[in-house]
Amino acid sequence: MLGHVSIRVSDPEASAQFYLEALSPLSYKAMRFPEVVGIGPSDSSAPIPCLWLRKRAPKPDSDDPAKHSPVHISFYAPERRQVDEFHTRGIKAGGMDNGLPGVRPFMANYYGM
Repeated sequence: MLGHVSIRVSDPEASAQFYLEALSPLSYKAMRFPEVVGIGPSDSSAPIPCLWLRKRAPKPDSDDPAKHSPVHISFYAPERRQVDEFHTRGIKAGGMDNGLPGVRPFMANYYGM
């Protein structure tokens, strides 16, 4: 199941206003943090907002392979072993990662990569 999507935008507040208006039929609300806005259901149907807007600060002269991609897509998995297998198969299929799967400190019991 799709968990959440994070995209990098030049102006998170302007983008948030656009998405809040466009998604108003779904009663989505915004959660604001420094340089990021989360948008999601106003009820508790999702553990975190499903759309994240992050400030994009491109470095045109940088060839740094470790820089963050402009899009992040998350999927929910019922078991940690499925996350591990997803990672293994993705790398084997030619994908690249930003780190190994593991527990992340920003949310209780969040296991990801």
